[in-house]
This record gives sequence, C-alpha cells and structure tokens, in this order.
Amino acid sequence: MKSLVIIYSEDDWNKKTVLENNPHTRQTIENLCKYSIKHGITLYRANIEWYNSDKNIFKKAWGFKNKQWAKINSFIKPDFILDKLSGKQDYKMFDNKITLSKKTVMLNNPLFRTMLGNKLSQYLCLGEFMPKSFLAMQENELPSILKKAKTKKIVAKPIYGSGGFGITIEEKNKIKNNSLNFPVIIQEFIEGKGGIPRFSAKNELADLRIVFINHKPIYALSRIAQKDSLFTNFHQGAKVVLVPQKSIPQSVKNLVKKIICKLSIYPKSNYSLDFMFDRNGNPYLIEMNTSPGLDLLDIIGTKKIKDRYFSEIIKSLND
Repeated sequence: MKSLVIIYSEDDWNKKTVLENNPHTRQTIENLCKYSIKHGITLYRANIEWYNSDKNIFKKAWGFKNKQWAKINSFIKPDFILDKLSGKQDYKMFDNKITLSKKTVMLNNPLFRTMLGNKLSQYLCLGEFMPKSFLAMQENELPSILKKAKTKKIVAKPIYGSGGFGITIEEKNKIKNNSLNFPVIIQEFIEGKGGIPRFSAKNELADLRIVFINHKPIYALSRIAQKDSLFTNFHQGAKVVLVPQKSIPQSVKNLVKKIICKLSIYPKSNYSLDFMFDRNGNPYLIEMNTSPGLDLLDIIGTKKIKDRYFSEIIKSLND
C-alpha cells in the first residue's frame, strides 16, 4: 500500500479526533480514505512539524481505521502529499514544503500556493479579470484610495483569509479606519443582483464557484446570500446549491480559458475560482482559493461528483 499524507499546521494530537469543529470536512476526508483504500493507498493526516526531512518520514499521524480516527505512532514514509495548510502559513512553511516536494509527489506545488495563496498576489497575476483593486498599507493611505475606487460601495479584504471573515462591504463614505486591519485590499464592488444569468432566481445575490483539479473543472456551485446580506460566503449564512456544467455561462467558460492559460505553468493543482456578475451579466473573478474547502463538497456533492473529485486527486498524484 502507498501512503497519502494530508498535511496541515494546527497541533491536534491531544484532541479526541481530527477536525472536531468541522464535521463536514472530516466526513469528506473519511470518504476520500475509503476511496483511496480501493486504489491501494492509505490516507493519513499529519502536522507538517511531525515531518523528519532527513529520514523522509512522519514521526506520527492520524489514520482512519475501523470507521474511526486513531493516532498512529509508527513512522510513515509518504508517497504522496496533499497540502491543506492555511494560506497564511505558506511563506513560513515554504522551505519545509519544498523539501517535501523534492522527495515525494505533492498536490499543490509549494510555489503555486505561495505565489497565488493570497489576495494581493492573485490580483497581480489575474487582475485583468477582476474588479479594480488597490492596496492600502496603512490608515493614512485609505482616503486617497477610496477616491480612486469608482463604485459607491467597496469591499475591504485582508490579504489572507477565507469564509468572509475580516471582510467589510460598505459605502465608501461610511468606512471607518478603525474597523479595518491593515494592510488591506480595497476592491470595487460588483452588485451581483440577479446572480448567475439564466440560472439564479430574479434579484438573487449569488456567486459562482468552480472547483478545478489539474485545470479541469470538477464541479460548480452557487452561494446565495441571505436576505439583506451582501455576503455569499457559506460561513456567513449563505445557502449553497449545485450548478450543472451546462448552466455555467459561456462568458465564464471563455474567462476560465484565459485564466487557465496563466495558471497552467503549475501542472499539479487543486483550486477554485469565484465569480460575480454585474447588472449586464458580465462575469468578474472575485477570488481564487488554492486550497478549496471540503465542507461544501460533503454538503451538496452527489456521490458521482465526490467520486469524480477523489478520482482526479488520485489520478493527479499517480501521473
């Protein structure tokens, strides 16, 4: 049996089980464990700090056996690595991940995560497809930057983060410096009312997320904001629905082709792209995630979609 190790940065060795506060992600990983076993691969979860680079082993790890997670104290030599470290750890753990990637197959490539794992880097690389954005390093820069933004509302985003946490969506004249953590990305606001053309309900504030493995779209979903909310993030109360491939607008498919042209330098990659649409139905790339969450796959994914996702991960690692 070969070994696939999912790496992360939190120290959970004294916990009763893995991902105690995220049962949907845990369930998806358990499903991946079961799928991997059928293909001759045993899956583990391990803190990257448990890795010994001299011996190319993990000193310990979590394993899923007999329908439950158990602590494995024996050495584990990885054949494959699936990187699920949080984005803010990319620079700190870069050297460790590079060492790992030289000794075993890794999804994603450390350079891919480090170069595109934060919102500023994404804008520098993919800004032509995104709403106009600006960087405010400190408070005294904010007034002049707000004047440059052409929309009445703006979106203020931390450079790292997910789930909508730390994001402010507000009219420019109501923004308060002390509500922001600098440095911050200031992005022009895309109205988003009407959601996905010819798919979303009328006046629905919704986005479109497409999840890719090796630049192939695996599945798509839409997150629908609650009434009177401007947030389409699931962790901010948004509803999530699957979007059939045939319902993805051609305008998005055309945009995706251009984006993939820029990203294709990284062959082994797993990421998601989030799009919003203006009042004329034109798509804008809002954000990229180089480590897409697995919770929504458990919540809305069909067995067919989950199997395809798992299949593409195994195929990517084996190629």
